[in-house]
Amino acid sequence: MVIIFFRPQNVIVRKMEDKLKANEKKKIITQVAQNIFSKYGLIKTTVEEIAKAARMGKASLYHYFQSKEEIFKEVVEQENRFLKEKIREAVNR
Repeated sequence: MVIIFFRPQNVIVRKMEDKLKANEKKKIITQVAQNIFSKYGLIKTTVEEIAKAARMGKASLYHYFQSKEEIFKEVVEQENRFLKEKIREAVNR
């Protein structure tokens, strides 16, 4: 019989690390996708191209985003946040 003792703090730290890694992966995917979307547009861009550019498998990409449109939505939202911040900076000068 093997008894395993779990330390709750270790579990919490691992979950936080996993979440940070997931956020980093999503950031990489959206950066790569932004570049590809800007060159080819939404319709001509494929999930395969995004996955290849992000150096991951198509199935792995679907772990982070459900569809190409969801990736596109995230890219547009990031651009929106960036533009709002730049406008805010310009107004506050």
